[in-house]
Amino acid sequence: MGAGTGSGRGKGRGGKADISASKANLEEVEERGNWDNQCDFFLSCLGYAVGLGNVWRFPYLCYEHGGATFLIAYITMLFLAGLPLFFLELVIGQYGGKGPIKLFGRIAPIMKGLGHGMLIISFLVVIYYNMIIAWTIFYTFAGFTSELPWQECGNTTMFSQDCFTVAQDKACNETSSDLTFWNKTCSRVEDLCIHHNMTLSNLLDDKNRPMCTNKTDDVLLDVSACELFELEASDLIAEGGFKMCKNESSQFVLNQFACSLLNRKISTETDVNGTYSCVDGTEELILNRAYKRIPASEDYFKRTMLGLEDDTSWSNMGGFKWELVLCLAAAWVIVCLCLIKGVQSSGKVVYFTALFPYLVLVILLIRGATLPGAYDGVVYYVVPDAKKVAALNKIDVWAAAATQIFYSLGPSFGGLITLASYNKFDNNCHRDAIIIAFANCGTSIFAGFVIFSIIGFMANSAGLGVGDVIKGGTGLAFIAYPDAVAQMPVAPLWSFLFFGMLITLGLDSQFTMTETITTAVLDQWPQLRAHKGKVVISACVLGFVLGLSLCSRGGLFMFDLINWYSASWSLLILAITEVLLLMYGYGYKNVFENITEMGIRIPTVMKWYWMSCWMVITPGLLIFVLIMTFVQYSPAYSFRLGPEKYYFPAGIQLLGWLMAAVAVIVVPVVGVLQYRKRKAAGQPTDLKSLFSPNEKWGPAIVTNRPAAPQEKDPSAYINQGFKYVVETNHL
Repeated sequence: MGAGTGSGRGKGRGGKADISASKANLEEVEERGNWDNQCDFFLSCLGYAVGLGNVWRFPYLCYEHGGATFLIAYITMLFLAGLPLFFLELVIGQYGGKGPIKLFGRIAPIMKGLGHGMLIISFLVVIYYNMIIAWTIFYTFAGFTSELPWQECGNTTMFSQDCFTVAQDKACNETSSDLTFWNKTCSRVEDLCIHHNMTLSNLLDDKNRPMCTNKTDDVLLDVSACELFELEASDLIAEGGFKMCKNESSQFVLNQFACSLLNRKISTETDVNGTYSCVDGTEELILNRAYKRIPASEDYFKRTMLGLEDDTSWSNMGGFKWELVLCLAAAWVIVCLCLIKGVQSSGKVVYFTALFPYLVLVILLIRGATLPGAYDGVVYYVVPDAKKVAALNKIDVWAAAATQIFYSLGPSFGGLITLASYNKFDNNCHRDAIIIAFANCGTSIFAGFVIFSIIGFMANSAGLGVGDVIKGGTGLAFIAYPDAVAQMPVAPLWSFLFFGMLITLGLDSQFTMTETITTAVLDQWPQLRAHKGKVVISACVLGFVLGLSLCSRGGLFMFDLINWYSASWSLLILAITEVLLLMYGYGYKNVFENITEMGIRIPTVMKWYWMSCWMVITPGLLIFVLIMTFVQYSPAYSFRLGPEKYYFPAGIQLLGWLMAAVAVIVVPVVGVLQYRKRKAAGQPTDLKSLFSPNEKWGPAIVTNRPAAPQEKDPSAYINQGFKYVVETNHL
């Protein structure tokens, strides 16, 4: 239902009404605030796009889906989905100069709830996202020691029986070749093998160290095996030379089926008598494969920082970890101080928070490249094997790439619209969108080299393959990487740099999402702009209170639940709705007219690129990702002290679904309220009126606003080729 070709607000007659409207509009802009310069916006946008996911999610996905193979899918999705959405939100945010609620309420009154949905998602995300910053603050202060607290397995209940560090194991082995570090002390290898239901092997590994074996006697598939199945021996021989058993009515072949009943596999060769065996398929095991070694960093993360206990569950969340409460309070204080003056204060902070991570990444890359095993890690990262190259034909690789680029750039959270709304009206957001999107993509790839050089070092130290130590998400940031840092010379220094980088990466995104919430409040109630500081403080206090549940001993479960559902399929539905509304409701011609009105010149080839993506390709890809999200859905889970996944109870899963659904449900609910509100005010409620911009929609700074003809009914005012339904009530 795109209407006409004009923007409807930038052209027309001038006059006294035009001048007075312009003055009022300029006063509102000054009162609302603006970026001091274009660099403030650029760095804020860059900091928002480049977040924790670039460091802890992208490298893992790249490894999982074939290294360079995944990069092909990732860059393709950048051009077809990520960049078009990124630019589109910058355009409408800069042109309208409002946060998402006001903006969509003016573009299409019945779709005002779209802004509410974005706000709800941002609100849910800021609750758990600041908990990550709180964890990094905890680690930063914990690292202010001569020796990192997760550097060794201590002889306390804070460390498990299977806790292991390379340095402690090396010290034990130097004392005696039959000793290894286990059970928080130097223990005999034979005792370890017996404890894990194995025996000491007669063989040594390639480093001349003892091994365990769990081999048992093979079961011959001769007639004597019939007794195991309470059958009698048969005189018949089956095809292939297999012996047979019988009962009163049937004959049975002693083949693969018989072995499966014994939880074994059938041998590939026969003995000298031509008889097959059921074998257990085991082998001599080096110690790091004989049992699950738990890095000291994992014990520290789960037991010391999180406070997980053996019986922690949703029904037993435990009490508060007061150290985490203080760290969460500190995280919110930082956010509050940086936002208390709006974009004027946050715009200056990002000069540090947006650029510092790049400095640290360069330093870490230089250090990582000098570590033994770094080359193997990088090769594993960028060189795909034949099997993973073939995976490019699989749909899940493309779904993973589209999902990562979508969440990495952060459209449909309302953050990009909010940042762009503080722009100068003639800012070249076309240039900014392209540079920031490519910088974000480049940062992900660069961070992958940093992370995998360290992962290669970890694998080399542990005597394992790179694939055995790589982790994603919190496992990389708070277990794998701290473990690697602990093995480096001057470990506290590298710990400080790494966690300092995580803090700044997280803060940039947190600033934008919190600013989205406060901007929506101030736009809805302009009288509160005089009390901007109090609004920011109130938002931060509310976020802190709601985040307290994440500070309990079972807080990791709540963290994973919110992380799992808050910005999943609901965000995709909002993104699809947004792009369809702007292209087919508001009209693609009006979007391009608005771009021209802001003084942005786009080459013809780029116009065709944007139009084809916005109208067909991008919504099509988002629908594809949405479908794959449901197809590949798995229930939310977390981890307790053991290695097993802890799947949440059905009632908790339902809570997660409701959490995701509320951001979608609010769109039609607000639409119904808007319909009733217009009907009560005697305003048009036909479909076209509800999906058409109202009289308040227009450029953020009006320089040539036409005066409405006084002789006409305002509700039927037609403005220069684009029909607007005037709303006399406040939106």
